[in-house]
Amino acid sequence: MAYMSGLIVRVADLDRFVSGWNDFGKQQFLDAGATSARISQSVFAGEGAGEVGIASEWDSIDVAMEWPTAVRNSPQAVELMKSAGVETLRRSLFAVQATRGSLEGKYGSLLIGMGDPATPQQTEENAETFWAQMQEGANGIQWHQAVAGGAMTGAYLTMTLCDSVDQLMVASQKMFANPEIQEMMAAQNFQLTGRSLFKVLG
Repeated sequence: MAYMSGLIVRVADLDRFVSGWNDFGKQQFLDAGATSARISQSVFAGEGAGEVGIASEWDSIDVAMEWPTAVRNSPQAVELMKSAGVETLRRSLFAVQATRGSLEGKYGSLLIGMGDPATPQQTEENAETFWAQMQEGANGIQWHQAVAGGAMTGAYLTMTLCDSVDQLMVASQKMFANPEIQEMMAAQNFQLTGRSLFKVLG
């Protein structure tokens, strides 16, 4: 099973931080064992607006557990965090349940919800149904469940990447109005508890 770590930080000098990420930061995550890494900034996210997220995918929790130490032991990374005014806010771990399409794009949406536990077969069937509805407005979607996220542990997260939030929202509204989707969500006692929109930085 793959896992996604989410590190949320506040950054004083965003340009400096993005430059450092592109120069060496992303590569440090990959060198530490991550299979992918990206940074984004929440644009519309309630009290979380403006926060920067670092999302990294891992094949092993053990490997993911070691990367914070690797970053702290890097003089280059420590200097970047100081010069850019980086403050760590929270760190969480999510199990990757399913992926459809390409996880590339200028913008993204993060939906948070609660519902009954789903079997792997149900998860795959749900992913196929949702992707069939969303692919006209999205590049790709990845579904997660929080396995270590404080009060959010157990919640389901859906990350959608796109190049137009307008197109994404048209597809999303159409999907949630679909009787089949409404019936599926009701059967699994699924309720949305939050949404944020973000911009991909690198």
